[in-house]
Amino acid sequence: MKNFKDKVVVITGGATGIGKAMADKFGAEGAKVLITSRRENRLQEAVDDLTSKGIDARYKVCDVSKLEEVKAVADYAWNEFGQVDVLVNNAGITGTPGPVVDLSEEDYKQVYSINVFGILNGIWAFGKRMAEQGTQAMIINMNSETGLYTVGPYMSTYMSSKFAAKSISLSLRLEMPEHVQVSCVFPGLVQSELGGTKEMTQAGVSGKDFIDTIWPQIENGEFYIVSHPWGKDYLSEESEEAIKVFERYVPHFDGDQKYDSRWLASQMAQ
Repeated sequence: MKNFKDKVVVITGGATGIGKAMADKFGAEGAKVLITSRRENRLQEAVDDLTSKGIDARYKVCDVSKLEEVKAVADYAWNEFGQVDVLVNNAGITGTPGPVVDLSEEDYKQVYSINVFGILNGIWAFGKRMAEQGTQAMIINMNSETGLYTVGPYMSTYMSSKFAAKSISLSLRLEMPEHVQVSCVFPGLVQSELGGTKEMTQAGVSGKDFIDTIWPQIENGEFYIVSHPWGKDYLSEESEEAIKVFERYVPHFDGDQKYDSRWLASQMAQ
C-alpha cells in the first residue's frame, strides 16, 4: 500500500515516541489518524499537535491489555469512519530487568499483558473486520530487534515477549487473506518514553529518522521491517551457531522428508 490519502489508521501507544512519529507520518500522507494510550493528557497533547498540522486526528483512551477496551476502540473507529485500513499495534513496555531465576511470575505477566496480549487483542478486535472489508489493508506489529537476537542478560521478560510477538506475526501473515498485508517492525534504539534509563532512551535515533528508514519498507509490503544495521550481524551470529550444530549432528539424509515438520503441516492443511 503506497497511497494513504483518506485511509483510516489506528495506532496504539500513539501519544509519544514511535507511535506519535507514525501518526505524524501517516497524517502527513493524508490519512485520518486515531491514536490510543492509557494517558489522556498525552493523547490530548498529541492530537492538538497533529491537528495543528492539518491532520484529521482523534484519540481514545485504552489499555491494550484489556480486550474489551480494544474492542471499544474498534467499534468507535468503524462508527466514526466506517472502515479501518491500517492497524499499528505499537504499545509496549520494557518490564523489570533481572536474572531469570530471580524474576517472578508477575514480572513476566506484566510484560506479556502489553507486549503479547496487547498485540493479540488488537488482532482479535480488528483483524476479522479488516479482512471482511475486502479492501487493501495493513496490520503492522511493532516489535524490537530483541525479537531477532539476544541482546544480553537480564532482559528475558522483554526479549521473550518480542520473540512471541514475532511468532504471532509470522502465523498471522500465513493466515490472513492476500489483501491484508502483515508486517513486523524490529526497531533498535529509538528516542522514546518506553523505559530504561534516560541515557538509553535518548541514545537512539530520532523518531523522524526512524520513520524515514522504515517507510519505504512499509510501502513495499515487507514483512521484516528493520532500522539498525548491527541487527543483521547479531542475527547472523546466532543463526550461524544453530546451523553449525545442525550440520554437525543432524545433516540431511535420504528419506528425511517424513520428519520435515513444515512439509507435514502442509499435508495436514490440505
